[in-house]
Parts: sequence; C-alpha cells; structure tokens
Amino acid sequence: GLYFAARLTDAAMTPELAQLRDFLAAHAPFDALPEADLQRAVRSLDVRYVRRQQPVLTLGQPNAYLHIVRKGAVELTGPQGGLVDRCGEGESFGYPSLLGDGIASAHATAIEDMLLYQLPADAFHALREAHLDFADFFDEAQAHRLRAALDRRTQAAELVTPVRSLLTRPPVTIPLDASIRTAAQTMAEAHVSSLLVVEKAAEEPGGPGRLFGILTDRDLRTRVLAEGRAPDGPVRGVMTPNPAVIGADALAFEALLRMTARNIHHLPVMDGGALAGIVTVTDLMRLQASSPVFIVGDIAKQTTPEGLARVAERLPDLLLRLIEADAKPRDIGTVATAVADALTERLLTLAEAKLGPPPVPYAWLVLGSQARQEMNAHSDQDNALLLHDDFDPDAHDAYFAALAQYVSDGLHGAGFVYCPGDVMATNPRWRQPLAAWKRTFTHWIERPDPKAVMHTTIFFDLRHGHGDEALTRALRAHIRETARSNQIFLATLAVDALQFEPPLGFFRTFVVDRSGDHKDTFDIKTRGLAPLVDIARVHALAAGVTAVNTHDRFAAIAEAGAVNPKDATSQDDAFEYVAMTRLRHQGRQLRAAETPDNRIAPRELSRLERTHLRDAFKVVVTAQESLASRYNTAMIS
Repeated sequence: GLYFAARLTDAAMTPELAQLRDFLAAHAPFDALPEADLQRAVRSLDVRYVRRQQPVLTLGQPNAYLHIVRKGAVELTGPQGGLVDRCGEGESFGYPSLLGDGIASAHATAIEDMLLYQLPADAFHALREAHLDFADFFDEAQAHRLRAALDRRTQAAELVTPVRSLLTRPPVTIPLDASIRTAAQTMAEAHVSSLLVVEKAAEEPGGPGRLFGILTDRDLRTRVLAEGRAPDGPVRGVMTPNPAVIGADALAFEALLRMTARNIHHLPVMDGGALAGIVTVTDLMRLQASSPVFIVGDIAKQTTPEGLARVAERLPDLLLRLIEADAKPRDIGTVATAVADALTERLLTLAEAKLGPPPVPYAWLVLGSQARQEMNAHSDQDNALLLHDDFDPDAHDAYFAALAQYVSDGLHGAGFVYCPGDVMATNPRWRQPLAAWKRTFTHWIERPDPKAVMHTTIFFDLRHGHGDEALTRALRAHIRETARSNQIFLATLAVDALQFEPPLGFFRTFVVDRSGDHKDTFDIKTRGLAPLVDIARVHALAAGVTAVNTHDRFAAIAEAGAVNPKDATSQDDAFEYVAMTRLRHQGRQLRAAETPDNRIAPRELSRLERTHLRDAFKVVVTAQESLASRYNTAMIS
C-alpha cells in the first residue's frame, strides 16, 4: 500500500508512546507543553507512512490534521506549481487549513519516504485554546507564510535588473579644481551628458577619491551660458553638490524611483565606497518604454491645465505596467503620488501666474492617501489651504478661492477627481489661517465627537505640498503635541478604527454583498486597508511619531516601543498583501479598459490568494482587538 495509518493507544503501544512523547518534547511548540497535555496529545496521534512522490495533501481538498514530520521530507507547492515550503524532521504543515476553512491551501508531496505523526483538528484546537504559546507559534508561522507570499512575487526582468548591469563604461570624472572650460571639453571628448566632480583626477595615486558633485549639460546651459559666467571659472561653482547616489547592486526600479522623487535624470552609482559610474534615464528607458521621471518632467513643461491633463493620461498605462510587473504596492503608490504632487505643484504655479502673487504666504496641504504617498488607480483628491495669520477674509479670500478652484479643477481634469466628501481647498471650511487651523484641531482633539471623528481623521494624515513650509511645520507640531497626551481623543480614534471589520464570516469565508450593484463583492479599501491605516495612525499619534506613510508608521511605532515589533511587522505585511491584492484587481480592470474600483469578488482570486488574504484579514482582526483593549474603547459611548 502507499501508506498505512494507525492510532497509538495507551494499552497497545506503551514503548512507542514513550518514544513518540520524547520526539515531540524535543520540537517546538510541543516542547513547551505541560507533561499531562503532552501525553494527551501523544495519545491523540495517528501514524502514517507515505512513499516518495506520493501525495500527502491535495490543494482544495479537506484536511483534518496537523501533520508532523517524523522522518523524511515533504514539499508544498501552490496552484501553479510554485514552491511554497519544504518541511523536514520535527516540522509541521497543514495548519493554515486548520486555522482557516479546513481546505488545504497547497499540494503536499513526499520527496522522500516519510513517517508522519498526525494530530487531529479537535486536539490541535484544544491545545491552542489552553496554551497561548502554542497558539502564538502557529499564528507567527502563519504570519511568516504571509511574508513569504510577499517575497515570492515574480517581477519583470527589466525591473529587477541590477544597476551594475546598466553601466557600460567607467565613470567620467573631473577634479574639483578644474575649470568650466575643461569640464565642457571633457564632456565633448567623452560624448557624455554629465561629469562626476571628484576630489582629484582619476589617474592620480589613490584614484578619484570623494564624490563632491555632478555637472550636467543642463548645468552648463542654465548656470554658465544663461548667467554669462566666465569659462575659466571653477567647476565647483556651477556643479550640483552632494548629488543623490545609488548602490551598484540596487535594482533598476529603485533607481527609477529615486529619479522620480527628485526629478533628476542622472544618478551616480557607488560600489562600496568607490565610484562605479553613472546611470541615466536613457539607460533605464532601454528597459522600459515609459517612465514616471519623463511624466513628471513633461508636467513641468506644460503651460495649461489641458496640457497637464494630456500628460496625465499616460499614468494609468504606467501603473498597469508596474502592477503587471509585480512592483511593490509602496513603490506604485510612490509613483502615483509623485505624479499627483507634480501636477499640484505645476497647477499652483500656473494659478499664481494667472492670478498674481498671493497676498499673504500660504501652504497647500495634501491629505489622505496623497499625504501618505499611497495613491492608486482609483484615488481622488484631498487637499486644504493653510494661510498666514495676516489673512484678511474680506481682502484676501477671493484670491485663495480662485486659486483653490483652479487647482482642484485641474486635478479633476487630470484624473484625480473631486473628493466626494468635499475635503478640498475649494470648501471655505478647509481654507483657514494658521490660528484658526490650530483652534480647529484643538477642538477635534480636546472635545472629540465619535460621530464627527470619522469625517476628520483624514486631516491627521497631512503633508506639505507647496508654499511656505514653515506654516505646515507649525501646524504639524501643534497637532503632535496636542494629540499625544489626550487619551479620550486617542480612544475615540481607536473606536473609529473598529468601525469596519475585515469581511470574514464563520469558518473564515468571505462576507460579500448579497444584492445590489455590488452583489458578490466586498470593498477591500474600507474592510481591509482602512482599518490598518487607522490602526497605524492611532499608534503614531499616541507616540508622537511624525511619519505619515503607513509603512513608515509601522516601523516608527515599533522602534518607539509603542507596539511589539513582531506585531508591527505582521500588520505591515498584512497591509502590503491587501494593497497588492487591490492593485492586481485594478490592474485587471485597467487591462480590460474598465474604471478601477475597490470592489473584490472572491471568485476572481486563486485559492492560494484567498488563503493569503484570509491570513492578512486575520492579522487585522487581531490588531483591532489589541487596539480596543489598549485604548479602552469601552469608555467611548
């Protein structure tokens, strides 16, 4: 036969029971069980022998055991045959289905002749309920499996190309004390558009030494010719000092993101402490036909809202390529936000050119997903105006109302549609001087109204967009100091974070709408992403953390000791996986020329994707329970 199974009974197999008990006691998590429970577990076990190449579990079929490898090894694979895990002596598998809906989430095949111990589901759950450490072991294993699911994503070859492979020649350098004329001659002779400005000539003993700056064709045009500088002047006077750099082993996509964030076209490459060369946008374009760097650059050239809208039409196609290349959700959010930021900046510049200089200093604030740099293919606009305290409504508000309308209309035309909740600078309520904003936030924090909080949380995700940054810094400092000491406010925010639970029903099935336009779907933003954003926000405000991005908040609150680092990592992983699921859904819609949304139909997910999504949602539920306990939400009626 292919396998045999036998129940170990107390009466028939006492020597075997003792041997088995010693084996379990040597392996986690059984090694932490009290002796009486360990013996009860031993008496519950089945023994199974499986020959090499024979199946142990079949994906999609019921599983009623925790499988413990006594001898041999097993390989777990996903629906497409990709490796999920390998288990050897003393290791367990099959627990995801026991923690979920009882259906195996992977194929398990013996890769050697195997002897298995099988713990029935009822005995497994009894041990989990009786011993927290036993339960935590498998919960952490499940979190590790979620992390592995994130790490196993395939990526397009062009995006994972190391920067090193893009370098086609040694770095072309110029000493710091060289003249501008010498630099221009060197660029012409070497047929390059940029030079790396270094401590000394590359051929001198010890090599070129420290990198001081970069000189580009654009620098020669704008800082030399346009300003009438003498060509005999020093190159150090016209170079860009302390340029951004990237490591030679970084990925091409990382270089692309760095250029996008800084709106630059040349990036020096370092190999350890030595200069390796320079990578340009042109180098990256050989890998990818379109680039956020080019989109942002083209935005800066436009002189009308209509021109900006035409450039922005390229964004959905760029996002689709990034999604289909399995780029990280954080990186896709950075790209989408960089484009939105560039559009906002350009529209404000055009508005000032049309309306004249502002009568008093102002700061344009971006809120919500744009502030968090987590925009996607379905993002709307959220913004506000922060005005200097010299603001006089009668004399100045007409200007700022017109400014806000120009920018809001321009963003809408470029695909970042009007906020359904009217959280925009066009709303006079969200166009205030600094003192009024401080009073508004103080009122929200010191006299929180549970019903109103849900409409104001977006203002606690706030980032400077344009204008006088000192105004933004002053407001953020006021919010930080006022919020972190107010326990009632934090508890009210925590209550808001509990308003929407993940769509998990009994047996970890997905709860979907049963009728209407969204029949058989659930809202992954409201039910999956928003609770994690809310949880990170509450902890960040309580700890006085300045980060706004959700990933950065999880890292910062862990470092500050506000949350157990393992819990913060699990919540961050869950956020990443849920965001990735939403982006893949939106990518399918973009590919089908449909309007992207946040409504997920479980049937569109593979069985393995559903399993990982349930894992992520379980993390959310646990995080919400912890939040409710920590901030005593019961005191908020």
